[in-house]
Amino acid sequence: MRITLAVIGAIPSRGYGGTQRQVDWLASELARLGHRVVLIASPGSSHPLCEVRHASSEAQYRAAIPADTEIVHFHSWFLDVPYPSLNTAHGYSPQKSRPQPNWSFVSASHARNHGRKTFVYNGFPVDAYRLTASKNDRLLFLAAIARAGKNLNRAVDLAKEFDFPLDIAGGSRWTLLTRSQVRRDGVFFKSLGKRFRFHGVVDGDEKLRLLGQAKAFLNPIAWEEPFGMAPVEAMLCGTPVLTTPRGAMPEIIDDDTGRLFDSDGEFAAAVAAVAGLSPQRCRDSAAERFPIARSAKGYLDLYRRILDGETLP
Repeated sequence: MRITLAVIGAIPSRGYGGTQRQVDWLASELARLGHRVVLIASPGSSHPLCEVRHASSEAQYRAAIPADTEIVHFHSWFLDVPYPSLNTAHGYSPQKSRPQPNWSFVSASHARNHGRKTFVYNGFPVDAYRLTASKNDRLLFLAAIARAGKNLNRAVDLAKEFDFPLDIAGGSRWTLLTRSQVRRDGVFFKSLGKRFRFHGVVDGDEKLRLLGQAKAFLNPIAWEEPFGMAPVEAMLCGTPVLTTPRGAMPEIIDDDTGRLFDSDGEFAAAVAAVAGLSPQRCRDSAAERFPIARSAKGYLDLYRRILDGETLP
């Protein structure tokens, strides 16, 4: 099949960039399966297995689509083009009008929250994540920490209340703001104490080390999470997840990979429960349910349905 993948942003992604990573991995798997893939992305992008065309405006994206493409797969945005197309929404914007046909989402709850039914779970290159069987005594919070919905404040409060050390990673804005506060009066860090370690934006081996060594991945979200890539990455490293039951989390977490909690009392029980989980079983569950091969198969099925004339619900 001749497939065009289009995404705004550079590939490969550095640091934060969940949508770009998914497109990168999907392109690799589709190419591995023998499909001809053209990737359209921001200037500076490259990919070892497919042709890459650079674009930075809507006109350039339209012009970059090969004339013989069979289907165009947009990610997180839509262009009106004279080709069969699929748009996958990765963010949360239920108020946004979507009059165009053939949208897909990244979990059942994500689709439902947008008034749709079609979804394909995100997929991961499982072998890129190593199992770490030996854990330390620290929990890990890794997210875009400036976003209120990720709920860093509650993670900090839980660490204080239940007296556990916490690693915080995944962003820089919050850290810079707190440093500014420290220069003014020092109140913020004094209130937190030495139990907290700040790592800023992490990637590569440092990210895998934090994910793998943590006793558990703390994910106290306060929004309707479309999927949750970092929790699955933790699971693939054998690290269980403690999360609130918002968005896709009840779909992503099973008995082998973590526990859900709302109240502080439920959190205490959840922490005790994950201490007995097997790192190997945690990884195996995530690897079975969320490999990139399954994601690619799901999208290929949607491509064929669209090319057969079906309008996706």
